[in-house]
Amino acid sequence: MDGREKQERKSRLLFAFAKDFVTAPPISMALLYILHSLLKLAFLCSFWPTVIPLSLNYPAVFNFGDSNSDTGGLVAGKAFPMTQFNGETYFHEPSGRFCDGRLIIDFLMEAMELPYMNPYLESVGSPSFQTGCNFATGGSTILPANAASTNPFSFNLQLSQFFRFKNRALTLLSKDKELQNYLPAEDDFNKALYIFDIGQNDLDRVFYFPVSDEQVVAFISKLMSELNYGMKRLYDAGARNFWVHNTGPLGCLPRIIATFGKKPSNLDEHGCVASHNRAATVFNKKLHDMCLQFLAHSPEANITYVDIFSIKLNLISNYSLYGKQAINHFFSFNVLLQSIRICFQDSSIH
Repeated sequence: MDGREKQERKSRLLFAFAKDFVTAPPISMALLYILHSLLKLAFLCSFWPTVIPLSLNYPAVFNFGDSNSDTGGLVAGKAFPMTQFNGETYFHEPSGRFCDGRLIIDFLMEAMELPYMNPYLESVGSPSFQTGCNFATGGSTILPANAASTNPFSFNLQLSQFFRFKNRALTLLSKDKELQNYLPAEDDFNKALYIFDIGQNDLDRVFYFPVSDEQVVAFISKLMSELNYGMKRLYDAGARNFWVHNTGPLGCLPRIIATFGKKPSNLDEHGCVASHNRAATVFNKKLHDMCLQFLAHSPEANITYVDIFSIKLNLISNYSLYGKQAINHFFSFNVLLQSIRICFQDSSIH
């Protein structure tokens, strides 16, 4: 292996920065509807001279996560009584989304010129899974659900659903080739993009019990072990392309501030609950480390790590650059990926 090949091997972790996310003056509301197309213009910035354009050419996408990327899984799987939001601002009808517009996953699919993702648990309406399947459900956790969990569809169960989906799809395709219009081809599973946006609910729940900082760190390490194990199962089954979202500033959620931010001393300079944001920062650092370790043991893997925390915190702390109305639409539509920089990484952390 020559020096160039070694450099390319070190650069398999793609890290999405958001340092330049808030640099422009206020934008018109008309532009908000086309911002997602800027994802197509995202580029790779390297520590080396070569700059390679980001490729979004995947035949299929398989998504694992919680409400941040749930396109109707919980509504279909538990008949969840969603009476508000539901994506109706954009879709003009109930869509099973825990927001009033589109999600990051929706804009990402549009950027790849693929249809919106159908949830695995949806049995009504003859959904097509030719270009992938969404296993995310609102309230899901990385750690396995138990009898006290409000949502049984934790990460391990989502993985089991994926493997059943894959095995069943390949079996059906072997018997009826016409089903290729509704199911991914065998080679598409290997070439697909596997997305992970999960962990927020695990962090959220730990603070409802008395815990020390050391216990929080140990808990996060356990989460990383579970996530790494799941990604390894997918890699061993042929998955090669991974897209990982870190967790956002948990302490800035209104519900968290209302519950834990009653004392001013608990708040940081942004008015967010400091303890929760510290935990999110530790989570993201360990998640990034886990991705590096995963690549070290998975020679054919590619990982895109998206820094959602920085993007959202930048919007919160610099909201005056956009105006309140624009910020509300950003959060409603979750248009958080339009200005990311994808940069090559070696073993260093930035």
